[in-house]
Amino acid sequence: MVGRFLLKDIPMVYGRQDDIYSFIKGEIGKEKLWIVTLNALMYMEYLKGNEYSEAISKASFSIPDGVGIVKLLKKKGIETERCPGIDTMKYLLELSHMNNYRIFLLGSEESIVKQAAERIEKMFKVNIVGYHHGYFDTNNEGEVVRKINDSKTDLLFVGMGIPKQESFILRNFETLEAKLMMGVGGSFGVFAGVTKRAPLFFQKVGLEWLYRMLEEPHRIKKIPDLFKFYVNLYRTKN
Repeated sequence: MVGRFLLKDIPMVYGRQDDIYSFIKGEIGKEKLWIVTLNALMYMEYLKGNEYSEAISKASFSIPDGVGIVKLLKKKGIETERCPGIDTMKYLLELSHMNNYRIFLLGSEESIVKQAAERIEKMFKVNIVGYHHGYFDTNNEGEVVRKINDSKTDLLFVGMGIPKQESFILRNFETLEAKLMMGVGGSFGVFAGVTKRAPLFFQKVGLEWLYRMLEEPHRIKKIPDLFKFYVNLYRTKN
């Protein structure tokens, strides 16, 4: 069983990871589905009250990606397990193999998304019906959306990072015809083999973000937002 909770105006689904994934499986095909895998940095961006904030609140639901969100929910009396974005994507790829779902990848550089598509097809024995890089102008979004819809994809994974990926889905949600849409951050780089996922130790203790910062120094600029998140988490009573 899963529970639902409104985190400010973010609709959350929480519970055991297996139960959350079973819930997602049951929701595919009922109506157009938009899933957000929420972490601390995304939550801090949401608090800025911008287009991204609107996107997060209008998604079908969010699931707890990062340990920070797990701790935030626990402070509100809610126990949940993490559902890391890349693990959620892997689950959906396995589901696609079993259900013959068609998949489209949008985001990253052309060479990386192409390599990710090729490796995902071999690894999961799924049907990648199309891919497109993430470096396009918003004026060309209509053309990209047409390409996605023409592919007749069932699942659309958008790997453009925050806030771009959720903002793209928000602007085009009504037009996109996929059964399920989900932002996946830098997951394409991991599947393509150009980015290493954090070792198991970092995953288990919820410090994948720290490993990524060590591997990619440009991410260090995000530390102030993480600091603010945890200061607020432990300073406020609820």
